[in-house]
Amino acid sequence: METHPRGAELTVRNTWRLDGWVTAVRLRDEQVAAAVAPGRLALGGWGSAAPDRLIDCDSAITDIAAHPDGWLLSLEAGSLVLVSGRGEVLERRDGVGGWRLAGEPRGFVAVDRNGSVALVDHRLGPLWVESGPSAWDICLGHGLVLTPSIEGSVSCRAAATGELLWQHTEPYPVYGCAAVDGGFAVGTAEGSLAVLDPSGTVVRRRAAHAVRMTAPGGTGELLAACVDGTLRSYDTELTERWRFTTGSWVKGVDVRPDSIAVASADHHLYLLDRDGRELGRHRSGHTMLSVAREDSRLAAGSADGLLYFLTCDRRSTIHV
Repeated sequence: METHPRGAELTVRNTWRLDGWVTAVRLRDEQVAAAVAPGRLALGGWGSAAPDRLIDCDSAITDIAAHPDGWLLSLEAGSLVLVSGRGEVLERRDGVGGWRLAGEPRGFVAVDRNGSVALVDHRLGPLWVESGPSAWDICLGHGLVLTPSIEGSVSCRAAATGELLWQHTEPYPVYGCAAVDGGFAVGTAEGSLAVLDPSGTVVRRRAAHAVRMTAPGGTGELLAACVDGTLRSYDTELTERWRFTTGSWVKGVDVRPDSIAVASADHHLYLLDRDGRELGRHRSGHTMLSVAREDSRLAAGSADGLLYFLTCDRRSTIHV
């Protein structure tokens, strides 16, 4: 396996001290939304010295999605909350959400760990709500909604109606999924990466300890974060193209046409080119938990209580 040289040290532009684990971060234009454990939302401008708003929530924020009217929050207690860019609560829907969010044209799909899967419109009105196994993630594609479960099942529903179409079972918990050409890739921490066709039939399988995955649209590539601390790239046949090794679990990945940002539990944020070569890195005081990109802007959250701001130029280097 090819060994890539270490990249340059990355330079921090600015930070927010948030005094809690920064578990999720999202960017839109110049605006930033960050979730801080155990239950606080930070809002403000990218690169500023401090957030404009700090909003306390009644439970942990497990996911954030950009919304036309601001930001949509999924709360661990089982609620969706829509807040404006200034932090005012615009809408709230209890009994849905509580884990992951995924946007689609009519609104948002939300899941919780107790097995609820819901599609809500942009005003948080439920279009359909269904129960099922506890969900770890959401994957949308091919007109379908997939929800992998730590119980070992993968449930597939029609995106239009929520109707359960099929369930696939693996012998181990299924943590990640991604829509790929011709179907879906699903992965387990115990060593299997499989591609299912839209009917739920396994058409391809290989050994890989994958726990989270992304498939950049139109590239024919699958990126899999594995429990051994590697980020691996596969083609449509699940042939490995490259791998990049960090010192611990990969906690977050953000993919852009020219580069890939990787947050790792080894305390580092890495920037890679699209062939897995390291361009740069930054070491924080603890586990890097989250990362978001937009144009040249980078924001990365850490368990050291800081949200870091960095910038990248067209040559994919990081500078002040």
